Amino acid sequence: MIWIVLILFFLVPAVLIAVFDPSTKRKGKAGTIHDIINLDTVLTECRLFINETVSRDYTELHLNREETIKREKQQARLKRALREACLGDVGDREYMKEYIKEFLQKRMQIDNENICRLIKFDIPSLMNAQDKFEYMYVLYSRKYGNRCFSKMAEDFEWADPEKEKVADTPLCITDDDINAAYDAMSPGGKFTDRLDMLSQRIYQKLYGHDCADLLIMDESVDGVSAGVGGRSRVEYDYMKELEGSDDMSHTSMNYETLYSVLHGKLIRLKFLSFEREENLKRVVKNIYRYNIRTSLSRKNPIIHGTLKNGSRIVAARPPVSDGWAFYVRKFKSSDARKISSLITHKNAETVIELLRLITGGEMNFCISGPMGGGKTTLLKSLVGFMDPKYTIRVAESSFELNLNNVYPERNIHMMQERGDFSIYDIITGTKKMDTDILIVGEVNEPKIAGAYVQVAQSGSRMAVTTLHHETTDKLIEYLRNALVAEFGISDVKVAEKQVVDILNFDVHMVHDVDGNFYIERITEIIPREREDYPEKTQDAIKEYFVRSTDRYLYRLRNIIRFEKDTMSYRFCADISDYTKTRIAAKTGLSKLDEWETYLSNSKAGGAALET
Repeated sequence: MIWIVLILFFLVPAVLIAVFDPSTKRKGKAGTIHDIINLDTVLTECRLFINETVSRDYTELHLNREETIKREKQQARLKRALREACLGDVGDREYMKEYIKEFLQKRMQIDNENICRLIKFDIPSLMNAQDKFEYMYVLYSRKYGNRCFSKMAEDFEWADPEKEKVADTPLCITDDDINAAYDAMSPGGKFTDRLDMLSQRIYQKLYGHDCADLLIMDESVDGVSAGVGGRSRVEYDYMKELEGSDDMSHTSMNYETLYSVLHGKLIRLKFLSFEREENLKRVVKNIYRYNIRTSLSRKNPIIHGTLKNGSRIVAARPPVSDGWAFYVRKFKSSDARKISSLITHKNAETVIELLRLITGGEMNFCISGPMGGGKTTLLKSLVGFMDPKYTIRVAESSFELNLNNVYPERNIHMMQERGDFSIYDIITGTKKMDTDILIVGEVNEPKIAGAYVQVAQSGSRMAVTTLHHETTDKLIEYLRNALVAEFGISDVKVAEKQVVDILNFDVHMVHDVDGNFYIERITEIIPREREDYPEKTQDAIKEYFVRSTDRYLYRLRNIIRFEKDTMSYRFCADISDYTKTRIAAKTGLSKLDEWETYLSNSKAGGAALET
């Protein structure tokens, strides 16, 4: 009996302390690794801890004023990082990962011994393909930074066209590809590397872009899309069940599809998945929010936006979309200052010199081509050839060129449409902005096309834009019709004459299915009235009647054309004398002589002009 009394005497106070001690309660809210059975538990604990931190009122802790202010500043920093990290801010993203890393070590007491309870680094056969990929990515990033996916794809031949398994499908990276790469790499294991990978996984699951986070932030990747392809819902088929068919179970859902574009090649990342529609939905509802006042909703189901790093974002949701989806298109995969990284094929040097001559000579030109053809990247590069003394004004639907970041020492003013203030309003406004050079990010509607032509006529020294037309004739026709439709010019010939008078060159940029970027052609637009009459009397009379009847107001001359058979640039004709005179007046005869020298060398090297 006395033993029972003694036990109760010591046990009851211990129980009371355990129940009412605040520190014990605190530990109950966020356990240590000894209480953890899987990664989901860590995710829950981390979310609760961060939510509690950002909502805490430090004035209730009765700290001194200095300590209270310090903690409130730390709280404000964490709030900003939570808000901005998923919007493309690299600094806030890294801050969140470091914060999570500190939580894991200090709060959860994770060390080299117990981290393998969460991810089986010590038993590779128990790691899934995503675990292995993200761990390899961390190791590669030590050497290659945020441009390491392209290096991984090169080392392990993930983007090799020969690896295509099925005809008429994009390249595909499977679980087997990742497992083979991991075995070939045989990564060791430092605790710091494993901790970085774990903190990245927790960050992307809670606050980042889930399984797409690394690719979206990788600067070597041209684009990322998710929720495209796959089934949008599970359909029950009674007959298949009776037949015992399980084909439906092997079909990917839309939240299991993730694609990347690497150096122009579309690659499906079959080893990555958002796992649940809720995860993809969270990413879609957050990724577009930078500098956007509207919200994605049933009434506004598609939103165009940007990330802080300048990437273009499109977010889509039901009912217009068959599921939740997003597209990220980036413009950092090549150095915008180095045009040689974009134009790389045989005779590229002479092509670059021609572009330098056109730009330095203050010629008005369009960069045409399909979407994703490299128009924006080429335009960024050509700004470097423009006279640094000139002011540059840029009108865009959304910020994509980001020329201020590429050329911070230049006088560049970037403007984007907002609400009822359209690109047209920006273009007309540049007339009073001391504009030397006008750059229109993209002419995508007749009103903008007409404004571009009018400003090029009188509002600036030089006007440059991009369009999606496949031929120069179609481009001229579109600009002509825009003037007729939007600016009250009733005579089609008058409108066409205005277009060909201001537009000097069409630079057509494309990329093929193999991921090759190249300038397909550089076409000069020559108004008929600027051509001399032929010397022979009969030819001169014929030309006179052609011009008198206004059958043709212009002639096209391909200066350069890309030959796919030899993967080289071929020089078809020289620039017209009229254009040479204008270029010489702007750049001096020395620049023109340099072009003639480049052209002569090219002809001597086998790229002779066509007759």
